[in-house]
Amino acid sequence: MKKFLVALMVAFLSLSAMSAVSAHPHHDDDDKMSVREQLAISKKALEKYRDIDVALDEGFKGLVPGACVPNMGIHLIKPNRVDDAKLHIKRPEILVYEPLKNGKYKLVAGEWYVPAEKTKKTPVLFDQKFQGPMANHDGSPGKHYDLHVWLFKKNPDGIFKPENKRVSCKYAK
Repeated sequence: MKKFLVALMVAFLSLSAMSAVSAHPHHDDDDKMSVREQLAISKKALEKYRDIDVALDEGFKGLVPGACVPNMGIHLIKPNRVDDAKLHIKRPEILVYEPLKNGKYKLVAGEWYVPAEKTKKTPVLFDQKFQGPMANHDGSPGKHYDLHVWLFKKNPDGIFKPENKRVSCKYAK
């Protein structure tokens, strides 16, 4: 558990130190599309990350033994995504994986993240207000907003709920 907390602290500190992000989608066209269309575009863009090695090769960090959050999974963070001036439906800052019995990982969700000090209002994406501001989960100073989107594993409580009771850490190493 200590390794998990250290990994999350490093990741969130890295995110907090990056440049400002906007609390709105990147493309003006995103506002003209239905949420269903936006979700389909996002899911298609994230398909390649079903292979966790692709995510790791592209700079996502944070995969450490025991770093599984119950009812969420393992969070891989891409710190340089925060360099984007605005949120984008195709590029979440965090990918969430569920560890499987065979030692592999299943992509279950994307998570969009905004440090609270980088915005004056609650971010919105997919017509959803982000959760927060909330204290950083790793205990580091500061607060953030986040939005989980369960694109690859059905969440019986809703696609935008922060936790998914169907995600297990049973096979985390």
